[in-house]
Amino acid sequence: MKRTSLALCLLSALALPGGLFCQSAPVYDVVLKGGRVMDPETGLDAVRHVGIRGDRIAEISAEPLRGKEVIDVSGLVVAPGFIDLHVHGMTNEAHEYQMRDGVTTALELESGIPFLREWLAAKTGSTPVNFGATIPHGALRALAMEQYKHYFDQAKKLIETEGIASPTLAKLEINMARANYQALTAEETERLRAMLDLELAAGALGVGVPVGYYPGARPGEIYKVYEYAAQKNVPVFSHTRGFGMPGIQEAIANAAASGASLHIVHANSLSLGDIQVTLDMVASAQQRGLDITTELYPYTAASTSLESAIFDDGWQEKLGITYSDIQWEATGERLTEETFKKYREKGGVVIIHMMKPEWILAGIRDPRTTIGSDGMPYAPGAHPRTAGTFSRVLGKYVREEKAISLMEALSKMTLMPARRLEGVAPAMRLKGRLQPGADADITVFDPNTVIDKADFSGLRFSGGIVHVFVNGAAVVRNGQTVKGAYPGRAVVGRYRQ
Repeated sequence: MKRTSLALCLLSALALPGGLFCQSAPVYDVVLKGGRVMDPETGLDAVRHVGIRGDRIAEISAEPLRGKEVIDVSGLVVAPGFIDLHVHGMTNEAHEYQMRDGVTTALELESGIPFLREWLAAKTGSTPVNFGATIPHGALRALAMEQYKHYFDQAKKLIETEGIASPTLAKLEINMARANYQALTAEETERLRAMLDLELAAGALGVGVPVGYYPGARPGEIYKVYEYAAQKNVPVFSHTRGFGMPGIQEAIANAAASGASLHIVHANSLSLGDIQVTLDMVASAQQRGLDITTELYPYTAASTSLESAIFDDGWQEKLGITYSDIQWEATGERLTEETFKKYREKGGVVIIHMMKPEWILAGIRDPRTTIGSDGMPYAPGAHPRTAGTFSRVLGKYVREEKAISLMEALSKMTLMPARRLEGVAPAMRLKGRLQPGADADITVFDPNTVIDKADFSGLRFSGGIVHVFVNGAAVVRNGQTVKGAYPGRAVVGRYRQ
């Protein structure tokens, strides 16, 4: 349209009742009208109108926009959808709690997912949020061992006949539990490398190395995994060995010596009272040009399986807790020496009350940390981080305690996680931003009411999350789940074949 025509059109529109639009003005599929639009990358923080076309943000304007559907979001924050790099609950039951907490992308990067190609295929078209995973080093090292390698063929057959969700697969993992206490031979190490290559070709987003759960792995074995990651130029996501500084120092040394990128998961629970040392080491590493990052969740309790190596002899001294600090997820009861032994033999999830509020606050305030939930598989009594991590940061640490600004919090939840993955997953360059051309993954929330409602008695949906869009499709509207909406897409690595 020529300038004169445009000027006449605008004048005519202004003269009409209600400020009607010119007929030639574009019409968007959805318009989010008059919200406080916040984009951590550009620093935009202003009242704007957002036009969505298809699966992308098409326009952000100070002037009203035309839309097939116009949603008034005045008084609400319009932000990039939250990106969770650390999620274990990957069923749609778990995803519902995540998206009601503002999450649009949920990734399993600590432990990874075995048989990733089949898993991604099974979730495509049936998942409300974006999804992806790393190479599962812990599972693959067991399958590479001579006495367990036959399970690999069994697992493949089970997936072909029963699907990736086959309950029999879990039984195979239980049968391989002894592998956590065994070291690999040279031949097994070569077999493992071939398996790593297969998962990378399936779309893995790096290598998940939760070595804290398999103490039998020798330092040399773990260093070779870092070398592999460096050669492929993909990140390592690690639950480090044990608790405290030795394991964190091992991981940082491996990254520095090999040149691998490293993300240390949940710095709060790994570091405990030494969290400031961990934060200082990460800061120093970054200043020296090392690609090392970390994360935390905003709760003072951890959660894991009671039968894991975490609770081998000496756990009380390592964690600085006793039986009564452990909560059995299924019933909410605190354990005794008797019930600890009983449930450990049975196996199941526990909540571990072992951190102090000031440790969490230090991590939240640090400019280098991202927010990752470590959300557990769905269960009514699951750890509240499964449902409330992001709303808790916004409600408790931004609004109530004013520990960090709203823009800083959003950066930790959106832009920083996206940037962590951009090298291995180019698609992440279009996430974590609220800009024209970016993916329409958008979370709209009320900054005055957003808060987590889940607690250690059970899961509840967060409050104040009003609308959530994934790839342009609403999965939460007016604070309610949109049933049957499955717009989530796989986030895959650049080696995908």
